[in-house]
Amino acid sequence: MTNKSKKTTSTDPIQLMQGLNVEPSPINYELFYNFTQASNQALVKAMQPYTSGKKSWDNSVAETLHHKHIANDRIHKILDDTTKSVGDELKSVMKVLEQAGQDAASYGKVLEGAGGNLVDVSDPRSIRDIVEHLLQATADMQSRSNVLESKLAKTNQQVETLQGNLDRVKIEAMTDSLSGLCNRKRFDEVLKDEMEQSAKTKEPLALVFCDIDHFKRFNDTWGHQTGDQIIRFVSSTLKRHVSKHHVAARYGGEEFAIIMPATDLSVAIDVAQNIREKIERKKLVRKSTNEDLGKVTISMGVSLFRDTDEIEEFIERADMALYQSKQNGRNRLSVEAATEKAA
Repeated sequence: MTNKSKKTTSTDPIQLMQGLNVEPSPINYELFYNFTQASNQALVKAMQPYTSGKKSWDNSVAETLHHKHIANDRIHKILDDTTKSVGDELKSVMKVLEQAGQDAASYGKVLEGAGGNLVDVSDPRSIRDIVEHLLQATADMQSRSNVLESKLAKTNQQVETLQGNLDRVKIEAMTDSLSGLCNRKRFDEVLKDEMEQSAKTKEPLALVFCDIDHFKRFNDTWGHQTGDQIIRFVSSTLKRHVSKHHVAARYGGEEFAIIMPATDLSVAIDVAQNIREKIERKKLVRKSTNEDLGKVTISMGVSLFRDTDEIEEFIERADMALYQSKQNGRNRLSVEAATEKAA
């Protein structure tokens, strides 16, 4: 719920949140805890207008601050730690390989010396001594090789673990934390790539924008936690009912987008209508009280890529189609702001 903050100086995060009438959600608590600890000066500075009463705190503010000052800090820390670990491992491996090279050179000299000695030797005992020396040198070399093999195996395992960390960070950096869908940054990257691909291959590319109808009313009536529940429900419906080749993203707030490569307009309309109908038919209840939340619906707009499109033009046409749906009563799908397929 949007509120007008009043100035408070409490160093207890719960008291501070209560004084500002901020909902005690996990994201809010983490933000206010970090603020009161003053461990992140950039976050402290960003939150001061809200704690001083100059600006109002709401759910979108919390998400923006959390993503910028906490989630990104975690990602950077993992990247820094991973980079250092890789560097340390490479130094260790280089040292082992350098030692292995020296051992191999020493072993080569032993073989070369033994070969020279064997040319002129006639005493059987001398031959035995040379052979024993070679056997010992070979055993030593085998032992060092085993150590190297063990070290390289351990390093390989550690590198695989580090790669897993990097993959996890990459996914986290592309994912919206609340919805589990792609975030806006990933949406922009994928749409740009798919537009370039469509321009080359002449395959169709559809874009769907959708928005939760009367979302502010849900927030004002039931609170932000219930609003978050609705966002997660819509997000999960998108995930389940788009093709594996489609990319669903949270575009911002209660607005979502679906990028549909190699999909013509009729198929895009069918997929979008199916999603809209699935959401409309679902009965939602408030988790904490089991109260009926009423009908949740979405409005949708569809556009089809044109070779001459800039990314802004393509997005604008889908957005205008969405706007047309809202203007015409919501809970419907509109196409290119020209042809409408109503509920």
